[in-house]
Amino acid sequence: MSGLLSGLLSGLVSGSTSRRPRARGGSASRWAAAIGMGASAGAALVLGVAGPASAHDYVVDSTPADGATITELPDAWTVTANAPLLALEGNTNAFAIVITDAEGLYYGDGCVEVTGPTMAAPAALGEPGEYAMTFQYVSSDGHTLSETYAFSYAPVGDEPVTEGSPEAPECGGGGTAGATGNGESGAAADDEGAAVLAGVAWIGGGLLVAAVIATIIVLVNRRRPADD
Repeated sequence: MSGLLSGLLSGLVSGSTSRRPRARGGSASRWAAAIGMGASAGAALVLGVAGPASAHDYVVDSTPADGATITELPDAWTVTANAPLLALEGNTNAFAIVITDAEGLYYGDGCVEVTGPTMAAPAALGEPGEYAMTFQYVSSDGHTLSETYAFSYAPVGDEPVTEGSPEAPECGGGGTAGATGNGESGAAADDEGAAVLAGVAWIGGGLLVAAVIATIIVLVNRRRPADD
C-alpha cells in the first residue's frame, strides 16, 4: 500500500512541477479552496468505499422470536444474522445463548454451535411462564453484539420439564458463564476485531490522503495561466 501511494504521489507531484507557476495574487485563497474541495472529494471516496462495510450485522430470524408465545419446546434456540458470524479459534466464548425465567433461574447447558450466520443452543425450559433469551455474537465486522428477547411458554401437551439453576451454565461444566462469556477469550476476539478494523482504517486513510493531494494538484493546475 505504501509503495502504491508513494508511486502515485511521486507521479502527481512530478507532473504538477513541470512548469514553474507565475506569482499571482489570491494564491492562498485558491489553495484553501482546493484543499477544501480535495478533502471533500477524498472523504466522499473513502466513505463510498468503506461505508457499507462499517454497518453491524443484525438478526434476521430467531427461535423464539421477540415477544412470541411458544406452545412446544423447540429442538434448539437459534439466532440467525444477515451475514456469517465471526467464529474464530479462541473466541467461542464470545457466543452465548442464555435462557432465564421470571425468577432469574437459568436453563440449558451453556453450549453454543455456530454455523455460518446461525448460532444454536440445545433447548430446555421449566414450567410454563415468562422467559427471556439473552444472546451474544460476534458480527462479521468484528464487533460483539447482544440482545434480549422476551417470550412466553404455554405448552399444549406434555413437554420435558427442566429444573432451573441459580448459576449460569458453562459448556462442559466447571464454572459459570453468562452472556458476557470468558473475559480472556472475549478480549482476544476484541483484539483480533480491532486489528482488522485498524487495517481497514489505515487503507482508507491512505486513499483519503492520495485523493486530497490529487484533487489539489488538478485544481491548482487548472487555475495556472498558460506559459507565454
